[in-house]
Amino acid sequence: MPYSVAEAHSLFDQLPEFAATRLREISGMAQPYISVTDRYAHLVARLTSLLGHTPPRDTQDRVIRDLLADVFDFLFESRSLIVGGKLAIAYPLARRAYESLSLLHLCAVDSSWATKWEGGKRIGNAEVRKQLGRHPMGEPEAAMKDLYSFFSEASHPNRELIACRFLGEGNEFVLGLIGKPELFLVADYCAKHLELWHWLAATVSYFYRGIIGPTDPKYFDEYHQCFEEAKPVKKWLVENSVHLHAEALALARSEGHIK
Repeated sequence: MPYSVAEAHSLFDQLPEFAATRLREISGMAQPYISVTDRYAHLVARLTSLLGHTPPRDTQDRVIRDLLADVFDFLFESRSLIVGGKLAIAYPLARRAYESLSLLHLCAVDSSWATKWEGGKRIGNAEVRKQLGRHPMGEPEAAMKDLYSFFSEASHPNRELIACRFLGEGNEFVLGLIGKPELFLVADYCAKHLELWHWLAATVSYFYRGIIGPTDPKYFDEYHQCFEEAKPVKKWLVENSVHLHAEALALARSEGHIK
């Protein structure tokens, strides 16, 4: 079809419709993930409301509250981008959530780091990973590095994560969500996003267990129910990511895009 200014304007005007279509498609497939991340979000919001009626006891407590809210906001906002298929836009938000969350964990297990951070010290994620890797209540450094590497690489314009849109090579318009996102990337991102929600809920629930127990005795029952619901969802997402990736590679080979 020959180039037309009118058609170009029409395609631009349809960008919101393309986005709404992708949101319906992905949301329909990702309901288990949406349900369990909603449960985690409700749980953390419930704890936040409780803390709003309980003054912080010290600097460490105040720091944890600020980081909790920061992580929540970035995780909450990034999900709508993930299920909308806007992965490239969501990656920087998830990276920020990861960095704040790993710092929160370190400050929760070692109050000296909360004091340093509150005093204005800039604590890089490499230092956070090293300290958590050493701490008996931390996280394996290698696993944290893998997750950090994923979000860091995805936040930069790396060739392997920027879609080949074939503009002018069969595709006449490639902006927004006119094209379908790779579903294996969506499933993989959902799994990692769910992992961050669990990490946040587990860390702050343990840190504030002394406040939660006497005031909201049913909280931990619901926390454990959420955790049990999340396990098969995480497994389902990982398995689907692997399966969908294999399908995408086979299709790319059949179309001659890769050897």
